[in-house]
Amino acid sequence: MDAAEPARTTGVETPDGVRLHVTDTGEGSPVLFLHEYAGDHRSWARQVADLGSDHRCVAYAARGYLPSDVPAEPSGYSWQCAVADAVAVLDALGIGSAHIVGLSMGGYTALQLGLLHPDRVRSITAVSVGSGSDPATRPAYLAETREVAGRLRARGAAFVGSRMAEGPSRIQLRARDERVWQEMIDQFAEHSVEGLVHTILEVQGRRPALHDLTDELGALPVPLLVVVGDEDEACLSTGLLLKRTVPACGLQVLPNTGHVPNLEDPGRFNDLVRRFVRCVQAGSWPERDPRSRAVLQFDLDRTESVAG
Repeated sequence: MDAAEPARTTGVETPDGVRLHVTDTGEGSPVLFLHEYAGDHRSWARQVADLGSDHRCVAYAARGYLPSDVPAEPSGYSWQCAVADAVAVLDALGIGSAHIVGLSMGGYTALQLGLLHPDRVRSITAVSVGSGSDPATRPAYLAETREVAGRLRARGAAFVGSRMAEGPSRIQLRARDERVWQEMIDQFAEHSVEGLVHTILEVQGRRPALHDLTDELGALPVPLLVVVGDEDEACLSTGLLLKRTVPACGLQVLPNTGHVPNLEDPGRFNDLVRRFVRCVQAGSWPERDPRSRAVLQFDLDRTESVAG
């Protein structure tokens, strides 16, 4: 397998005048990467270096994340803006449709992109998606978004990033690769406090919960692979919800893994994405057989009635 060629960088202007920093690497079927709240386009470096050998890999820093523009007003941020930005990047690069790989915040954008613009999406890999979606934990999640915003304003990105990295779904990365864990902290410290505050309050804090979108998700016409770490407690229930709701959804639960599996084990993660994309392109990714939804082990009465 040949190494990916050097990235091409460009600026893409969104319909509301925000300039996004975009990297474009490799040739072949396009894959668009959407980063998490604590990351940026650099978070995907280990994916682009591998998958860019046989795919066109596009990544960008979301609005509010340098070197993209940082809108000064809260009104410049929303989950709808995030979806529109992804479409703007595809349009600017002349990409009709792409395989979308989104982590956490980016996974939410990927799902909404599939719902609102299914013609632009060939498949979705939604990774560690669903924080704050479960009704049981949503009030605490919303309170935490306000707490994080307050700490960012009072103490800065370096402080919040170091505390975040010791959190329940990031300590797994430290155990796997402390150098990469420290890299995550250092990159977070470089982010704009203003952009981080607006993003967590206006995007994270105002987006509809996926648990409230089951009717829409039940009609999602796009092949979906949900990837979740078995120690990412905030996302496990939503991963199962998506499996049970989306017609063509597979669920991959990774053992002893937290919130950033693309950093914890890049090789394993890249293989998952590559196999899924190949399966979708070959037309062999299935929709779920409705008969598999029975909760009984044998369901003999139903089997007899079907058999006649």
